[in-house]
Amino acid sequence: MINNVEENIFDLAINQFNKNNKIKLGIEFEERETIANGFVFDKLVKFKYQKKTLLYYIEIKYNINNAVIALLLQHKENLKHPILLITRYVNNVKAEELKKNGIQFLDTAGNAYLDYHPIYIFVKGNKPPEKYYKNKKHRAFEATGLKMIYALLCNNNLIKKPYRYIAETTDVALGTVGLVINDLIDMGFMVKMGKMGKQLLKRKELLNRWCVEYNENLRPKLLIDRFTGPKDWWIHEKLNPKYTQWGGEVAANKLIKHIKPEEIIIYTDYKKYKNIIIQNRLRKDIYGEIAILKKFWKVENNKFKDIVDPILIYADLINTDNQRTIETARMIYEKYIDRRIREN
Repeated sequence: MINNVEENIFDLAINQFNKNNKIKLGIEFEERETIANGFVFDKLVKFKYQKKTLLYYIEIKYNINNAVIALLLQHKENLKHPILLITRYVNNVKAEELKKNGIQFLDTAGNAYLDYHPIYIFVKGNKPPEKYYKNKKHRAFEATGLKMIYALLCNNNLIKKPYRYIAETTDVALGTVGLVINDLIDMGFMVKMGKMGKQLLKRKELLNRWCVEYNENLRPKLLIDRFTGPKDWWIHEKLNPKYTQWGGEVAANKLIKHIKPEEIIIYTDYKKYKNIIIQNRLRKDIYGEIAILKKFWKVENNKFKDIVDPILIYADLINTDNQRTIETARMIYEKYIDRRIREN
C-alpha cells in the first residue's frame, strides 16, 4: 500500500524529470498494486511521450540498498513491461549499478536512467534535495517491530495468541505488540476477523518489505563484530543450535549446495560468541569475511537445527550485489519459502 511519502516521492521525481529534460512524461493512466511475475509493484503507469506510449511497473522506495536491488533483479525477468524504480536519491555508485543491471530509475534530485525506445537518458551526479518527507511513523518497521514480524512470518499461528504470549515469544515489550499490530492493520497487512481473531494478509509483500527493512534497520544493530579465520574452518565446526546458528551463505550451502561461502554469518547468544572465537582461532578484523550477529529470536528452530530459518537466510542473501548469491536466494525462496507463504 503506497503511503503519502511514497506518493510525494513519485510526484516530485516525475516533476523534476520534466523540469530538467526536453522530454516530458505525461501520465495517461495508472493502476495501483499491480502483480507481475509474483511481485506486487506499487503501480502500473502508462506514460505518454509525443505519440509514443511507455508502460512501466513502478516501484517506489524511500531509500535504496542492496536488498531493494536484489528483489527487483529477482523479479525483473519475463515481465511484460520494464521496471521503473522511483526513489528520493540515487548516488553515482548506485546509478551505475542500476544501469548495469538494466533497472531504470528516476529520483527527486533529477538523476535518471530511462531506456525505452526512442528515449535514452542517463543522468547522475545531481545533489540530493534538502526536502524532508514527513509521514506517520510505523513502529512495525523499526527494530523491535521487525523482530515481531519475523516471528509472525515464521509461525502464522502466533498472531492468534494473547498479546502477552506474543511479547514473551518475540522478546518485545507488551505495549509494542499492540502498536505493531495496529500498524500492520493500518497498512493492510493484517485484518481483524471477529471471534476468529486476526490474520496476516499479503504475506509475500510483507516478507519482501521485511527483508528490505531488516537489512536497513535491524541487522546493523545486531552486529557484534567482524572477524577473519582459517580457510574453510566452518566446514567442520559444529554449532550448538540452542544458542548459535549459521546464517547467510553457509546456511544456504547446507540447504542447497549451490554456493561456496565467501561471507560467513553466525547468529548467536551474545554470551556465547567468545567461545566461537577461541575454538576457531578467529581474529578481529573490521574487513573480515565473518560477521557475528546477536540472535534476535527466542523460540528454538528445531526443524533446521544448526541453520536459521530460510526466511532469514533469504534476507541475508539478498543483501548483496553478487549475482550468484542473488540466484541462490531465488532458489531458496522457491524451494523453502514460496509454498509456505502461500499456504499460510
